[in-house]
Amino acid sequence: MSAALKLLREQLAAVVAGTPSSTPGLPTGVKGLDLALPGGGLPRGRITELLAPAGLGKTTLARSIAASTLLGGHAVAWIDATRTLDPRDFIDVDAAGRDALWVVRPGDPARAAWCADLLLRTGAFALVVLDGAPVLSRSIAVRLSQLTRDADAALLLLGDGPKASEIGGALRLVLKRRPARDTRGGPQVAALIEKGGPHQLVPLHLEVGHARAIARDLARDIAHRLCAHPEVPDRRGVARARNGATRIGSVRGRRAAQPSYPER
Repeated sequence: MSAALKLLREQLAAVVAGTPSSTPGLPTGVKGLDLALPGGGLPRGRITELLAPAGLGKTTLARSIAASTLLGGHAVAWIDATRTLDPRDFIDVDAAGRDALWVVRPGDPARAAWCADLLLRTGAFALVVLDGAPVLSRSIAVRLSQLTRDADAALLLLGDGPKASEIGGALRLVLKRRPARDTRGGPQVAALIEKGGPHQLVPLHLEVGHARAIARDLARDIAHRLCAHPEVPDRRGVARARNGATRIGSVRGRRAAQPSYPER
């Protein structure tokens, strides 16, 4: 009975996850992790949960993913619900004057998911990071999952607890501290692909200053815009002009169900 129930859960998770995107994954900045992840990096068109206790490198890894995405010429939105991200870890402004990194700080952490909804519907961002939001309810998680597929973007949820969403189709990475007897002078932190991909433990060769070093190099190539206002402007027209996008918030004529977000 337990085996049949496990199989049913896996089948339901596959239905929720939908057809995998054919677009290559976004690089994480950690070669071993890219090789282990489906699509060669953070999968697009899908939610990824990155979970770890405080102080274990979760934000450092997320910064590395964001910086690597920016280096690839893509735009990134970081929803800073905890108001702890320092944009100076990334870049200033370059001569091109193109928006590349948006940092959004909602007045209420409960509104962070609503910000993610708007940002994904623009279709302008390859990566949206949701940092410090409460665990997403199933209705909101399904909505954001569908919008992520529509935009062919990667939605990265950062959390401290055992899970960051109530959806079975998400890829889940859990950072763990390796026992001293297993490190042998190597990295002390490893990423466990807990679900949504090949179950394995990947050592993280990522120094604390690695993401900052990558970010400093971006100043030569891309621009930075800090959006500190809690409201997110609707940039669907800009996205269509840049990317030739014709469908925002829908796919094959099917629009994602609208959940009720917390009121301001």
